Amino acid sequence: MSHPTLDLRRAYLALRRALEETVKPFGFTGGQFDVLQLLLHEDAVEHRDLQRRLAVTSPTLTNVLDVLERNGHVSRRVSEEDARARSIRMTDAARQVCYSDAFCAAGDRLVERMFQGFTPEEREQFTGFLHRIERNLDGGGR
Repeated sequence: MSHPTLDLRRAYLALRRALEETVKPFGFTGGQFDVLQLLLHEDAVEHRDLQRRLAVTSPTLTNVLDVLERNGHVSRRVSEEDARARSIRMTDAARQVCYSDAFCAAGDRLVERMFQGFTPEEREQFTGFLHRIERNLDGGGR
């Protein structure tokens, strides 16, 4: 017999392995893709907000950002709101890769693989369950 926390962890680790395989041909690691995925949906995000949302330590995020910046995929600037903070932005070069047909197709294949055998209703229900678990564990379900 298994435990739900172990089941969820195994599923998460399988997803991370599959994500690494998916983004590697494009020159990214899974951690780098996590950063870029957040930046695809927002123009600029402060370092500490990225750190919180990705649930990583500051040194880990700094290392990921160092590589992304060195490769021309992100830029770091002093935040307009707080001169003590750094704002992270995705570069046009990174957007070109992330919006390319090949990259989008690879992502679509990963999602299709992940939901193989699910009906559209099951997929929607599963996503709802994940959001509910997140709310419950973050204190919103009390």
